[in-house]
Amino acid sequence: MNYPTDIKPLTGLRFIAATWLLLYFFWPRLGLADGVRPNIIEAGNLGVDLFFILSGFVLAHVYGPQVENNKYHHGAFIWARLARVYPLHLLTLLAVIGIWLVGHALGSSFENGAFVSWHIPFHLTLTHAWGFLKSDGWNFPSWSISAEWFAYLTFPVSFYIVSRFRKSPIWGLVAIVALFAALHQALGANDIELTDMTWQGAELRIMVAFIGGAMLWQAGRNLVTTPQIAIAGVAVSVLWLGVTCTFTTSSLLIWPGLMALVFFLAETSKHPNATLLGSKTWVYLGEISFAMYMVHLPVDIVYYQIVEKFIGGADKYATVLVIGTFAMVVIVAAAAHAIFEKPIRNYMRANPPKYMSSKGQTLGKALH
Repeated sequence: MNYPTDIKPLTGLRFIAATWLLLYFFWPRLGLADGVRPNIIEAGNLGVDLFFILSGFVLAHVYGPQVENNKYHHGAFIWARLARVYPLHLLTLLAVIGIWLVGHALGSSFENGAFVSWHIPFHLTLTHAWGFLKSDGWNFPSWSISAEWFAYLTFPVSFYIVSRFRKSPIWGLVAIVALFAALHQALGANDIELTDMTWQGAELRIMVAFIGGAMLWQAGRNLVTTPQIAIAGVAVSVLWLGVTCTFTTSSLLIWPGLMALVFFLAETSKHPNATLLGSKTWVYLGEISFAMYMVHLPVDIVYYQIVEKFIGGADKYATVLVIGTFAMVVIVAAAAHAIFEKPIRNYMRANPPKYMSSKGQTLGKALH
């Protein structure tokens, strides 16, 4: 049983991933227990890995059949992906640069290494998380977009690997989970956590998750399941994640649970009466999740600067301010998505350069 063209539950899941990440970023501002995050919040950095898994799954779903039918055009694919991520990346990078310039002029102090001018060309070319630099810097969440860019450029290689397991997708999943475990242990021996890697070389971190997501699509594309099995799978996945995230922060245990959640949520999309996270509200929130992730740093900086200037003593109102920050992120993200991100993306897709288009080929929705 094939997946529907638009796998709505996976779009809704993106909002949950973004919220998990924002809780991870904002929690220390609450001033609770000396800023120490509960395990389930501490594991929120894995929200990025969840995004990577989703990206691999959805891009395999959209473009895999094109590859198999010899209709895939890498230039068209790259242009579609560039239209998806670059406009908002550029906007938020310029916003942070503007904030830094204003702050510098006003004599504000900034974290050493966070705003280095010669790093900007790497950010503009989306290569700042490829191991060339020694810090995230500027709009630091964009390290994951740099990682995604690497995955886009190498998509044909990734899909070739996935296609080798078409007749035995379960073994492909076993192989990718085993690879994740092996990398986790090997890097851990040198005090490096795979799921903490950002500027150190995010290519490795994303490729395991990205190919893993594509393997999930390969495993489920023709699988016949019942609504009961799909929903039960989601329930077991959520239970597994709830237990592991409560009692540990080990990505070795949590990461496979994220894989399972994506798989079974996608399976619910095959059954209209069993679809979870597929309502219009969830889909809309999922659609603005990328903007939420990208704007949260500049919004956070400006919001707290204004609070300190006009109210002072932000620590006294920590909980209210964190809730306010989250609300502002959602509002700004919704505006950025409607006014800037979506119109620019649509324009770019409708006007690709000749060398990045293919006659008769639709660029497609290039979902999420």
